[in-house]
Amino acid sequence: MCAKRKTLQKESLLFSDEFYSDIFEEGMFFASIVRSPVPKGRIIKILTEELPEGYSFFSWEDLPLKKNIKIAGTNIPVFCEKDIDYTGQAIGIITGPDKKTVRVLSKQLKMNIDEHFYYEEKNEPSNLLAQREVRYGQDYELNEEDCLVEEEWESDINFQNYTETNGAFCCIKGQNLYISAPNMWISSLRKNLSEVTGFGEENIFITRTKTLSKTSDILWLNTLICCQCALACMKLKKPVKLEFTRTEQQIFAENTSSVKIRHRTAVDKTGLIKSMDILIHVNAGAYNPFAQEIADRLAIAATGVYKCPNIKISSNIYKSHSIPSSIDFSMIASKAFYAVENQMNKISRETGIDPLELRLLNLKTEDRHGKSKNLHGSGAKSTPATTSALSAESAKNAKSSPFEVPVILEMGKAKEALQAVCKAATFLRKNAVYKMEDSFRFVRDNASPYAPPMRGIALACAYEGTAYLGSNFIKKNLNVELSYTQDKKLYIRGIPISKDIWQIWQKTAAEITGIPVENIFLNTRYSIESEPENPQTTNASIYITLVLIKKACEALVKKISSAEGFPVMVKKSFSVNPRKSWNLETFSGYPFSATSFAAMIVEIELDMASYSPQLRGIWFIADAGKILNPHAAETALKKSIQEGLKELIEDEELESPAISIQFIQSEDEPKQLGDIAASLLPAAYCSALSQAVGETITNMPVQTDTVYKLTEKLKNPQ
Repeated sequence: MCAKRKTLQKESLLFSDEFYSDIFEEGMFFASIVRSPVPKGRIIKILTEELPEGYSFFSWEDLPLKKNIKIAGTNIPVFCEKDIDYTGQAIGIITGPDKKTVRVLSKQLKMNIDEHFYYEEKNEPSNLLAQREVRYGQDYELNEEDCLVEEEWESDINFQNYTETNGAFCCIKGQNLYISAPNMWISSLRKNLSEVTGFGEENIFITRTKTLSKTSDILWLNTLICCQCALACMKLKKPVKLEFTRTEQQIFAENTSSVKIRHRTAVDKTGLIKSMDILIHVNAGAYNPFAQEIADRLAIAATGVYKCPNIKISSNIYKSHSIPSSIDFSMIASKAFYAVENQMNKISRETGIDPLELRLLNLKTEDRHGKSKNLHGSGAKSTPATTSALSAESAKNAKSSPFEVPVILEMGKAKEALQAVCKAATFLRKNAVYKMEDSFRFVRDNASPYAPPMRGIALACAYEGTAYLGSNFIKKNLNVELSYTQDKKLYIRGIPISKDIWQIWQKTAAEITGIPVENIFLNTRYSIESEPENPQTTNASIYITLVLIKKACEALVKKISSAEGFPVMVKKSFSVNPRKSWNLETFSGYPFSATSFAAMIVEIELDMASYSPQLRGIWFIADAGKILNPHAAETALKKSIQEGLKELIEDEELESPAISIQFIQSEDEPKQLGDIAASLLPAAYCSALSQAVGETITNMPVQTDTVYKLTEKLKNPQ
């Protein structure tokens, strides 16, 4: 890192356990982005004449080569040339010796903008970034005894980052460009920097500093910041630091996509789901390079863990003049789980069927050979699903068939997990009691501040998919290389997402090989051609790399005993198992290399004087194969739940209740737990709150006055 080292960095990639914002070098300048004050229009002139001496402005015209960065085939402008795409779009960058002054000037800079130039913001094909249409089964005709449940669910939860904001530090020494940033896609950063600045890729040296929290990491955003900072550095010939303010971080880095999902579900009198008609609408903002993957993964998760013979899904990603939204790959499915689990709980309320019974009746139970079995005995062989290629006419003419499974998910011991979590929370008894309270909740004697609290309890379940096989990233080569030297040192070649992940690699390798942790080192020496192309933030990279390290270490132990020379080398690569391949064209098969299952129950009560919700307890159970470190897994899950509680109510934070974490005993291969607890929490909380107030709540996060308005409405009906 050029700001800290006496000698220049020789490796093209280094890791640092410090924040980029702590870097300081003598003569360093600060930078701040000048942003558009309007959502759409055309820039006529930027008025920079009044900038103080020593402060400079750079924009689109100053970029030496390419004016855009390219992410997953999408061109994103480094600075706006003329036509503005959204409020806050980068117009240029102001630099100077004082950070506070630079930030003030960036907000006060005057510009002439003609606001008559814009594109219409409508849900029309011209504004459609990506789409996935799935048709399966036939158009179902309702019987007299069927129940049709329809609702639209909206999730707009933003997970806030309370650590360092996004940014970068840049300096130039000789013919080399040095970047220090919390970037999660090193190969993409290096290539885009080269194309924007003109520095050869071999002359760009990157130090990954302490990484941001996962939810604030838009894969393309930090690359954009680095290119903007590098331009200022080149023009000034001085070190430059570009650091987001906390407000910029919340608005531009943590602005997750608003997802609306409409469910129309037909259920027969026994509780069997007969058809699902699902419409997904996502506002992605001005652009999103991963729009198609988002559409696909939402379509996969839309039906949750439930089987249905007749399915119609339309997943649509639209552009708008909104701020480009962030999507964390590990949390895409949570938006769909929020909708489908709330829908299941609404079906339970309207049909009177117990929530547990309803889930057990409709739970997917495919085994490892692709067969579907329902829980009351019958089974049918799975066949590939029909998709958007299936016309409406052919769908009408399709013959009724046994449960065919377009998306195959291995649910493992899902039934046991559901029953165990309900037993731990005494769910059946509490749910029955709270349902009975609905009938007399707002009689005259109870409508007082001294009335007992209203309570609600809800069940939700979901899966965690490991390594989505339809991703463009998973198709790229994922490999790990181990090198054991004569002085008994082990080098692992890879790019971990963080120091914590690297320590897991070290510990895993030490346990398998017997080599002391202090003798295990990270090797990040890659040629430009061999540098991994995958973003390190993806679940696929994290999980698969750990699996590869385990296999490589096991192979290394065998190889060392018969080695004739040093170093002893072992290389393991990931390849998709043909039996579990995912056919994106037919949208059928195994979308993930593995899946784990989890269920959660949330119980709340409302204080009748303050109307504030209080959590009484959270129960969580997972079937994730063999848990190698139960204590660490439990700690991580509790932390995930506690962080999620901060986002459920707008501008308020729920206090953490007693949290019960359990794991189903298993000797199966370990499976990823990831963010499954955070995926379940919004649905379970929302349904519990709906039961407590006696009215369906459809939007998350909940507004602070929502509970008061709903209870007053029920007490005083018009």
